[in-house]
Amino acid sequence: MFDYLKFKAIIEKKIGVTASILVFPFLFVLGLQGFDVCDEGWYLTSYQQIFNAPQTVEYNFAFWLTTIIGGIWYSLFPNGGILSFRVLGALCLIATLFFSNKVLKKYTSKTIIVLALAMVLMVNDYGYLAFYYNLISGLLAVIIVFLLDKGLKNNNLIVLAFAGCITAINVFARLPNVTLFAFLLIFPLQKLWTKELAHSYWIKQTSFFILGATLGFLVIFCIIYLLGHLEIMKSMIEILFNKGTNSDSNHKLSRLVLVYRDQYITVIKVGIKTVILSLPIVFVFNYFKINKFISVLLIIISIIAFSFHFRYEAIFILYFLSILGTIGILFLPYFKSEIKNLAFLAFIVLFFLPLGSDGGIYNAGYVCIWLAFPLFFVFCSKLKHVKPLSVLKTSTAFLTKHSRGFEYLGIAIVFGFLIIKINNISKEAYFDKGSRLEKVHTINNELTLGTYTTKKRAAITNEVLLELKKHVKENDYLLAYDNIPMLNYLTKTKPYMYISWVWVYDSRTFKKQLLRAERETKILPVVVQQKFNTIVTFSEPLLDYMSESKEESYIYKQGRVKAMNSFLKRNKYKIVWSNTHFNILKPKF
Repeated sequence: MFDYLKFKAIIEKKIGVTASILVFPFLFVLGLQGFDVCDEGWYLTSYQQIFNAPQTVEYNFAFWLTTIIGGIWYSLFPNGGILSFRVLGALCLIATLFFSNKVLKKYTSKTIIVLALAMVLMVNDYGYLAFYYNLISGLLAVIIVFLLDKGLKNNNLIVLAFAGCITAINVFARLPNVTLFAFLLIFPLQKLWTKELAHSYWIKQTSFFILGATLGFLVIFCIIYLLGHLEIMKSMIEILFNKGTNSDSNHKLSRLVLVYRDQYITVIKVGIKTVILSLPIVFVFNYFKINKFISVLLIIISIIAFSFHFRYEAIFILYFLSILGTIGILFLPYFKSEIKNLAFLAFIVLFFLPLGSDGGIYNAGYVCIWLAFPLFFVFCSKLKHVKPLSVLKTSTAFLTKHSRGFEYLGIAIVFGFLIIKINNISKEAYFDKGSRLEKVHTINNELTLGTYTTKKRAAITNEVLLELKKHVKENDYLLAYDNIPMLNYLTKTKPYMYISWVWVYDSRTFKKQLLRAERETKILPVVVQQKFNTIVTFSEPLLDYMSESKEESYIYKQGRVKAMNSFLKRNKYKIVWSNTHFNILKPKF
């Protein structure tokens, strides 16, 4: 029989130190490759302009705190370029790992923590993005849980007030993070598993949390006021409100709700598949006495099976397991009140933090499971100690009886996941698909030093950057239409329409902001216009890119194209340079 205990002892002894040594080099190496002109261009332009021309990145005030932190980093390392912000992103992830470990180490083993967090770290096939709002939101959420866990355990009201303060501050990292005030539910609900807690005390806990939150809001408000950002913030909130009601907006409230609903249906579906795949493994290792060779062979087969299972829907599978683990801990009486508090807090992050993202769990889910996913393994590792409940006697008896089988299942899940993810990450960077072995070419710009991409992508970008040098200089206005905000960052130009990634606007907001820019900005911008798709991959040139009669889709909106064409026509723009992928246009006068 496979000597599981010996294997576990070896892993436990070496894994903590090894993981600590390897995590930053691993992230740094990933950060050297990939060139995304969409998301990263959007964030980086806002960091570049937040202290220079904050009104030109008005929309990014929805992530004001993130943008301020990025702006400070840019001020410290103005020529650090894309790579410097990927280093900042890596540091943010390492800080999240640190606080996650601080929370979890009181409840489980080093091996479980390291393997579970490694899976969360590698859940995205592209690795990770440069520093942006989801990374800082995830970090602050983990810090809040760390403080709440400590405050509840030690009955420390000051620590709970500090948790409230950070919760308020986190709202400004990404405005939808206001949903994390659901943390307030922990104070009355903890009485369900902490019977001795006095009624008056949880009211005190709530009061101190709200007091801290009030202080956090006041501090941020004062900083916004002193920086002269208050009017810009008001304007941004008005835009977001209007955007949320427009019919073709990706952030329309009804659409966000439907996306979230559909994604939880997906979580249930992949969860059922996971259970079907898991049960044979649990049965085999529990019911049959098999020799060492057969045991190892079965583990290998199980790992391969889970590798295929994790190929396309990994985040939804991890979400299912996270929900299973947190709810299991909450409902089984074996677990003490302290870990039930943690499970409930982790579930709040799991459920509420993705709200407001147009991609929901698919986009933001990976920063929401830092604590919930490791708790799945904590739940599985403790099953052998759980006594069958009279209410759920059949199901709990099954779980405890097959506890060893669940431990083998954990091995298959972890290694199956890591194998497929290492393979996938080697073949992709964010919005820059293709083998990393091919990403050895550079962009000719000081802000892309240390950033490598494919030959084709480098050639396309280099050609337009070389020509743009003849038409714009630093601090000029540039309207980059419509999925190429990185050109603003690399040319150090100011976005014309109060945002560098104009595609983010729905049709009505796009037209309104374009008319507003004409009215408020006296200088017409140079326009660089793409003629191919850049979201996910660089497509071949599209002759009908600016057509006003194509069928609407997630990427294409007729109203947006009509508004742009109308702007160019009424201001008598003409093409001054063109190739297969771009046009550069200037007004005649």
